[in-house]
Amino acid sequence: MRRFWLGLLLVIIVGVFYSWLNAPEWLAGWNEEHQQMVEQQREAGIATGRQTDQQGCVSEVLQRVESCKESEYRCTVSGGTFFKACWENSQPSPGICNTTPPYHEAATEDDKAWVKDRCTELGLRASGCRLIMRQQQQLCGTEQ
Repeated sequence: MRRFWLGLLLVIIVGVFYSWLNAPEWLAGWNEEHQQMVEQQREAGIATGRQTDQQGCVSEVLQRVESCKESEYRCTVSGGTFFKACWENSQPSPGICNTTPPYHEAATEDDKAWVKDRCTELGLRASGCRLIMRQQQQLCGTEQ
């Protein structure tokens, strides 16, 4: 039994050492892939924004985030990037910000309740929708 544990310990040590040696290459590859994804989403957001209004951007990004099959991190980052680029390049939607509460850096209880209620009202999953609703708060706040 002792031999088993020593062997297992040796395998773990070799695995950690191997991972440590390859970490910089992995990180560089991940960073490059991440930057490409962000740029693609930004370009897609710009193109969509030129063809729609702000409400169209909200609808499109919520659909994208909701149907995303990637990791939650990747879905929310790509959705947020797409949304900001779309919003900034779209036509204004009269009244879209009228029911959006003011943005606070640290979300207040009222902010959290509005986001939760809005996502529930839309019948959408919490994680991606909540990020987009917070981003809408922020974008509406910059227009006022």
